[in-house]
Amino acid sequence: MSGSVASPSVLLKRVLSLREATPFLLACDTFVQSASLLTNELIHTSRQANPDIVLIYLSFETPTPPSFVLKNKDYFLDLLEKDPEKTLTSFLESPIHFENGAKRKLFIIDSLNYIQHDKVVDFLKLLMQPNHTVYGIYHQDFPLEVSGYKKGPSTYSYLHYLSSCVFDVKSLDHEDTDSTYYKTLINGPTFPVGVRTTQRQKFFVHLTYRRKSGRSLDYKFVIDSSSHEYENVSSSVPTTQAEDESLLTNLTTFNLNTTQKQKEQREKVDLPFLEAQQSMGSVGASIVYEFEKDDDYDEEDPYEEPF
Repeated sequence: MSGSVASPSVLLKRVLSLREATPFLLACDTFVQSASLLTNELIHTSRQANPDIVLIYLSFETPTPPSFVLKNKDYFLDLLEKDPEKTLTSFLESPIHFENGAKRKLFIIDSLNYIQHDKVVDFLKLLMQPNHTVYGIYHQDFPLEVSGYKKGPSTYSYLHYLSSCVFDVKSLDHEDTDSTYYKTLINGPTFPVGVRTTQRQKFFVHLTYRRKSGRSLDYKFVIDSSSHEYENVSSSVPTTQAEDESLLTNLTTFNLNTTQKQKEQREKVDLPFLEAQQSMGSVGASIVYEFEKDDDYDEEDPYEEPF
């Protein structure tokens, strides 16, 4: 299924049900539209597909276990003001963890922002094990200083690079210049912020799905968390971007622009490798060359390839 792009909604359903090979899921949000509803959707869908899945909730900003953390089955680890690596290592080496070692486990990190910038990769390495799926939330409007960021690639850059799927969660009116989401990103939050009033059951998600080949596929969805329905807004297929000749203006003293006639003539040129793809590849990997009248061909050349 991972190789198919025919049904983006089916792909999203498979990702949320943990049926795709996606060991690390990254959800990016802001206080205007939290990823909490996406988290609920992930748990709902994954438990339907895997009733025996074990949930381990790694908490940095959640004081009490959420309602979806089931007693006598799931685990809640409070990592705030503790050493995350030591606490997590202690849990992974405990007998409790080995009792359920064969079962599928879903690790939920309520905020990756609290992990130190230089330790976030080592922290994820502890979780990347067989039968483990990691789902982490990163707040895009969080101050960088909190995670110990100094220089070089940001924590978000590391997480985005390591992730199998990226969910960019936004409100439905995120493109409206008068919306709270847009004003917050431009001017910063104003107080009182009214976080609860901005949360909507329907929200926008920009999904970046990475295939094993390294190719990324981008999709846009509207998710209804109350009815568990997904609407595909648009999907992007890799295409050649249109030329913006305004970018070439005043770069040099030469004329780098092309006329319409030149563009038409360029489109008519047959590239040499296209002929090798005809007849179902009957010519294989050989070089196709047609002699012209001015070519000098020596029939007695011992190194000449026969035709």
